[in-house]
Amino acid sequence: MIFTLGCSSDDSDGDRNGGNEDPNLENIVFTNTTTATDSNGNTYEVGFNQVSSINQDPFIRKKNPAGETVWYIEHEKSEVDGRAKMILIDSNNTPWVVFTVVGGSNNLTYITTEAVEDGAFSNVYQRNYGNGGGPKVSIIAKLNPDTGKIQKATYIIAKKNDGKTNGFNIQEIGIKNQNIVIQVESVAWPPGTGTTYQRFPGITDADRIDGVFKMYYEVKTDLTEIVDARILRN
Repeated sequence: MIFTLGCSSDDSDGDRNGGNEDPNLENIVFTNTTTATDSNGNTYEVGFNQVSSINQDPFIRKKNPAGETVWYIEHEKSEVDGRAKMILIDSNNTPWVVFTVVGGSNNLTYITTEAVEDGAFSNVYQRNYGNGGGPKVSIIAKLNPDTGKIQKATYIIAKKNDGKTNGFNIQEIGIKNQNIVIQVESVAWPPGTGTTYQRFPGITDADRIDGVFKMYYEVKTDLTEIVDARILRN
């Protein structure tokens, strides 16, 4: 789908939040694939296992050029539904994965603790699911290609009027000028720019398309900040 850029009715952050500067979407290679191959011929597959009628666990598998499994990891095994939705390999052969989860958990097999390096969810844009539970939100994760563990990851969420976490679904991922770029469908109020959640300025229900907000974001690769946030319109 091709989108054009929309402006916020209250653009307090200038071009970064709904400004008129064209982000040149047509020059960004977006992907939403569940498989990817690095420059050395290693292949990655992401997906999820249906472990019960109401629960899914995300997995990632790496194979070498001969087709042999290098590692296989289920990154979340708690009572919370989780899925690995898409993967991107950057120019350094680093895998970036978009996960979704439908709530937070204190279970030791939750995504923040199951297969992570020390500090993976520390000093990032958002380290946890937030308040409430049930709606699907997204996690952007940088993986260690040698082990499959999450090196760095951040949640990105939307919020309802009561401040509770609500649905934020990444549709595609890409790279632009060393930033991670994503196109999103947000059920509730999407974030604007910044190092923590702040509601996108000036947004109203009139900005919805087919019931959701369609958004474009650029996120620093250290996952500390959203540096560009824009409404997309048909």
